[in-house]
Amino acid sequence: MTVKRLWTGRWADTRDIFDGLTGDYDRYRPRYATASLERIRGYAGHVARLADLASGTGILTRPLRAVFPDALIVGTEPGDDMLAEAARATGPEHRIRWLGARAEALPFADGSLDLITAGQAVHWFDREAFYRECRRALRPGGTLAVLYNNRIEGSAIAEVHESTLERVSPGYWRGYRDHDTDGELRNHPATRDVERRRDAWSWDRTPDEFIGYIRSTSHCKAALRVRPEDELLAEIHAAIAPLADGGGLLRVPYETVTTLARFG
Repeated sequence: MTVKRLWTGRWADTRDIFDGLTGDYDRYRPRYATASLERIRGYAGHVARLADLASGTGILTRPLRAVFPDALIVGTEPGDDMLAEAARATGPEHRIRWLGARAEALPFADGSLDLITAGQAVHWFDREAFYRECRRALRPGGTLAVLYNNRIEGSAIAEVHESTLERVSPGYWRGYRDHDTDGELRNHPATRDVERRRDAWSWDRTPDEFIGYIRSTSHCKAALRVRPEDELLAEIHAAIAPLADGGGLLRVPYETVTTLARFG
C-alpha cells in the first residue's frame, strides 16, 4: 500500500503552515459534533491512554476530556505556534499534556495507547508512515479515530466559498482533502472493524465570524502572499455576505465524518 500526502506542495515545512494564524484558528474554527465524539467512546470502549495527533490548538483534544474523564490525554503537534496557543487556551481542568511531535514519529512506547485521534489533519500526513506508527503505538485492539468537519457539497455557501478560494488562493482546489481514509484502512493488513459515519449539523456564523474562520486557513495565508489583506478579505466578504439570512447569519450545512478502525 502506498499513500502520500496530497496537499503539501505549497509549504516547505508543514510545521510552519499555521504560524501566525493560531488565535483566529482557536476562536473561529468549527467544533466537532457531540454525537461524533460519543460515537468514538462507544466504539473504543475503555480508554486509559489516548493521543490526539496534529492537535493544533486543542479544538478536538479539549472536548475529549468530557468523553474520557479518567484517561491520560496527550496532544501532539509539530507547530510551535499551535502548541503555545493550545497551552494558553487549555485550563487546568482539562488535564492535558502537550508534546511537540509529528504523526509519523510518535513519542510513545510500543502498545502504550488505547486510542489515537486525528481531527482535520490526515491530509497533511505521510499516511503510510502514520498508519505504521498507529500499528506500533496502539495496544492490540486499540482504536484509530479520524475526524473531519466538512461543508456539505452543493449548498450555496459551500459553492461560493470554494469558487472564491479557487479564484483568490494560488494553487487551491476544492478536492484537496479527497483521499479515501475508509478504503485505506479497510485495505490495511493491520486493521479490522472499520466504520465510517456522518453526523450532519448547521454551523451558524455571521459573515465577520466566517471571515475569521477563513483568516485561520492555510488557503488564506497562501493568498496573502500575493494580495493585500484588506483587499482580499473585502472581496471574500462581498461574495459571502449576500447569503446571510434575515437575522444576519450564514447557515452553513456541515457534517462531521468519523472513520474508526481497530489495529491488531
